[in-house]
Amino acid sequence: MKQIAVIGLGLMGTSISHRLMEAGYRVTGFDIVRSKVASLAKHGLKEARSAAEACRGADLTLLSLPSWEAVLEAVEGKDGIIRSARRGQIIADTSTSPPWESRALGQGLSKRGIEWMDIPISGSSVQARAGNMLFMVGGKKSLFRRVKPVLDSIGKKTVYVGRMGDAATLKVVINHTLNLNQAAAIEGMVLGLKAGLDPDILYDVMSSGGAASDQLASRGKAMLAGDFTTRSTVSITKKDTTLGLEMGKRFGVVLPIAAVYLQFLQNAENRGWDQKDATIVMKIYEELANFTRKGGKASSKKKKK
Repeated sequence: MKQIAVIGLGLMGTSISHRLMEAGYRVTGFDIVRSKVASLAKHGLKEARSAAEACRGADLTLLSLPSWEAVLEAVEGKDGIIRSARRGQIIADTSTSPPWESRALGQGLSKRGIEWMDIPISGSSVQARAGNMLFMVGGKKSLFRRVKPVLDSIGKKTVYVGRMGDAATLKVVINHTLNLNQAAAIEGMVLGLKAGLDPDILYDVMSSGGAASDQLASRGKAMLAGDFTTRSTVSITKKDTTLGLEMGKRFGVVLPIAAVYLQFLQNAENRGWDQKDATIVMKIYEELANFTRKGGKASSKKKKK
């Protein structure tokens, strides 16, 4: 494979495109926001005016989109992939998509001779830019063998999960667990701060001992300092949590903790924080604990009586 198309040039799509170009692939890109395409064009990306144009002639087309509605538009829309895709062409969705919808779309495309794969990613856009991402692959084993060299060249690990839709299912499970790790970290840190613990010691012990998690390692210090720089928005985290709850409903699995955390995310959205980083939910926990940061940062000093 030499020619790769990337549809959706947000934070993740941009990181993927950079990695592909650095690995020597010819990359064509499309996004409805033209400035994102133009920005990457400066680094060698070939600009496309539609999803159909982007995938024309591509050996592999990767979708990196924010919602299932955007995926459907890119594939089946007026200027979608099916307008130009040839028989045997591989279309891979790296987005976080509903597994049942992904599988149904793939089955429909197969009737047209178009190969569909779900290849969601574990890792943030920052990790992706550094090549520190894991690919989960769902689809035909023969297709996996063809795309694996491409994925291996831009990420740290590629795992074959199983049939079409299985990787999308695994991604929902991973995001569900990640979001609950986030909630647990926030709850524990607010408890420690309100109790007057030194923030630095609190972070050191929490991130080193049995309570450690990637969430604490990557965001703990920032959250304790009141830094909620956007990496993954409230809107996206709410979507992922809702998707996990829907999957639980379909399989008859009770997910009570996620249901409660969804209410915090809804509260954040109601405040107009939908495009803020999801860790900003910590502010809501602090309000409920009647805890106020001094100068915007957590203070370990207790109030004098």
